[in-house]
Amino acid sequence: MYGDGVFLKGLGLHLELSSEGRYALRALVYLARLGEQATADRISVEARIPRRLLARILADLSRAGLVESGQGRGGGSRLARPAAEITLRDAVEAAEGPFGVTRCIMHNRACGEGTLCALHAAWERGQQAILEYLGNQTLDEFIEHNPLARLPPQP
Repeated sequence: MYGDGVFLKGLGLHLELSSEGRYALRALVYLARLGEQATADRISVEARIPRRLLARILADLSRAGLVESGQGRGGGSRLARPAAEITLRDAVEAAEGPFGVTRCIMHNRACGEGTLCALHAAWERGQQAILEYLGNQTLDEFIEHNPLARLPPQP
């Protein structure tokens, strides 16, 4: 989880995320493990998320209903729902937006412009498999099955 992407073991696929996507997952996994409210400074240090990006990431997660944040003294962020009710798809789409093939794999054009390429159907099935996996994997399950996600935060 703390590398450059999320490896989907059962599918043998590697989903590459943007920095924001990786940091959003990292923040949610951190909050799920912690089980309590944490300040942005604490999340930044212990989950190793650059402070300058964390406010935007937490705002995206809050808009998606995944995180609740309070301002001022005694403020901080915590999961808005139990970790068993938040899927990896919820987390990734909150940061990355909805998934979709936007560029043709075979041609330098938008997907769907002109005739479909030879890889279109296979790519669509692969994308659906990834979305199904992410939609069926909760934060709790991810933490349970990924030892690195269970490790205590490192400064």
